[in-house]
Amino acid sequence: MSDDLSNRGIYFDDIYVLRVLNPEITTETNDLRSESSDYVEQLSEFQKITNEFIKVSAKFAKEVDTHKMMAIGAKNLLKTISKQRQTEQRDLQAKISERKMELDRLKVEYHYLQRIISEQQEIISNFHET
Repeated sequence: MSDDLSNRGIYFDDIYVLRVLNPEITTETNDLRSESSDYVEQLSEFQKITNEFIKVSAKFAKEVDTHKMMAIGAKNLLKTISKQRQTEQRDLQAKISERKMELDRLKVEYHYLQRIISEQQEIISNFHET
């Protein structure tokens, strides 16, 4: 009799309640529903973890960009200071050259004046002797 009813789509479950669906299919459906629910929960947890990871990654990216900009600023400052030092060095070299030229001119003038003094002392000496 049970087989006759089964052939017509009517079944009895474990507690002998009349069912339209096969109890095996009902059990499998309930198992699938439970597994689907677990999968949805796991997927939801994965999405939360992924969103948190994205937030942390964005925060680190922002920090990296900040440090990158600071490094670029420091590099530019260093280049500017280096160019200023080169300009100062050229200016100082030019001043040194000017001072050397002036020193050479003054040495020549000094030797000339010493020769004049020497000649004048010789004239004075000759004048006293006479």
